[in-house]
Amino acid sequence: MDIDQLKIAVLFPLREKQHVLVELCQGHPVKFCWTPYLESSELRSSRGHNLGRNVKNLKEPDIPTEYHEQWRDCNGIISMDLPSNPKSLFPHARWFQGVSAGYDHIDATALAEMGVQQTSARGIASAAIAEFVYARLLQEIKHLRKLDHQQENKEWQVQFGNQIQGKTIGIIGLGSIGSEIARKAKAFGMTILASKRDIKDDLAISLVDHLFGSDDVEEMISLCDIVVMAAPATKETENMFNKKIFSSMRKGTIFINIARGSHVVEEDLISALNSGHLRAAILDVVRNEPLPVEDPLWGAPNLYLSPHCSVSFDSYEENAVALIADNALRLLRGAKLKNLVTC
Repeated sequence: MDIDQLKIAVLFPLREKQHVLVELCQGHPVKFCWTPYLESSELRSSRGHNLGRNVKNLKEPDIPTEYHEQWRDCNGIISMDLPSNPKSLFPHARWFQGVSAGYDHIDATALAEMGVQQTSARGIASAAIAEFVYARLLQEIKHLRKLDHQQENKEWQVQFGNQIQGKTIGIIGLGSIGSEIARKAKAFGMTILASKRDIKDDLAISLVDHLFGSDDVEEMISLCDIVVMAAPATKETENMFNKKIFSSMRKGTIFINIARGSHVVEEDLISALNSGHLRAAILDVVRNEPLPVEDPLWGAPNLYLSPHCSVSFDSYEENAVALIADNALRLLRGAKLKNLVTC
């Protein structure tokens, strides 16, 4: 792709690191247009279930006239979200840089039809998300929630926890996030199982004690004390965690999902928690975000819920800006971009 000058629309509202991109402009033919645009969690969630399209006609943010004028001349876009009708809004776009690892809420088909190279932010939050997984896991394993509750009520009652050393963890999806979870599991002295499409991946093999193929997930999770879902949303993974899969887990298993809510049949998860078959569930994502106040997930026993916030913004923006700058320079050189998304 031959691009002599980049004019990039920055839709993601950077908080502290704008100066890094400003400095990039000083030595290179790059110009940034600061045009903040963020969609609601409800709209983003709906797009995620519908190939990036707003099929429910939910309200989209108003776009000021001056944004329209600037976007028409831009050949690059940096954003968390992609407004509907991108071809009319960004007629000269050639590159879309997402600022999240997941991109199921982005209309990748529309971008491909426009001839736009789409890149994701895969990897920039992997360490933070892996830390979140173990923070929540230790909270359950060590009964920290109970101990905090006792402190609030001034109750002196011993609560002995368990140890995770020696436990078996199974990770579905050994991409950037899954790999970081595996590395930390090794430090804890856990037995590490994982599933991946490519079972001949040397790096993946080096991270785990045994690597299973995608068709052997049920066999793998039957051997685990802890199961972590870290795979992207695909047709194959939609509703993967259903009654059958939960039943195949050992009694007392802890289930963790930090990927996408569409992976889980939530009624079946609630049933597995109510019956006591699962010891606990840790969810940073749910099918419909934000979670409605009347949703039964709120009252499910031993469920740890968080509103899709396992990333840590103290390093997220810094890592995102570094990726943006790198890909911008690659585009100018005609080099291959990092984290290319293929439809």
